[in-house]
Amino acid sequence: MKPWVVYSFLTLLGWGVWGVFSKLASNYSRPRQTLLFQAVGVMAFALLVLVLERFQIQRSPVGFGWSFAAGFVNFVGFLFFFAAIEKGKVSTIIALSSLYPVVTILLSILFLHEKITVREGTGIVLALAAGFLLAG
Repeated sequence: MKPWVVYSFLTLLGWGVWGVFSKLASNYSRPRQTLLFQAVGVMAFALLVLVLERFQIQRSPVGFGWSFAAGFVNFVGFLFFFAAIEKGKVSTIIALSSLYPVVTILLSILFLHEKITVREGTGIVLALAAGFLLAG
């Protein structure tokens, strides 16, 4: 099995567990506090990564800028996500919010000039149909 497939499935597993943990957290914390507490968990892991990198950070202002922007937008999305799971079913909300690759694909086509095949386009249409059906 190719390494990227293994990593993809481990990502799937990790994010699946994260969704359940997030719902449990939302039972005891408000959305902004849940985000704050998860950020503490991220910082703890970041410290571990820093140790594994032997405190040697590659200095790239452009890389830092894009990484910072990605992290900022990600956490804004998390704030909306936590507000959603506070009010609704985590199973439905995870399924709907997991359609984010459609946005990535569209932006990749517009800004990165990537191409999609008919098969991939069909997959996007079916994913959006599934989202519509899940939203009820």
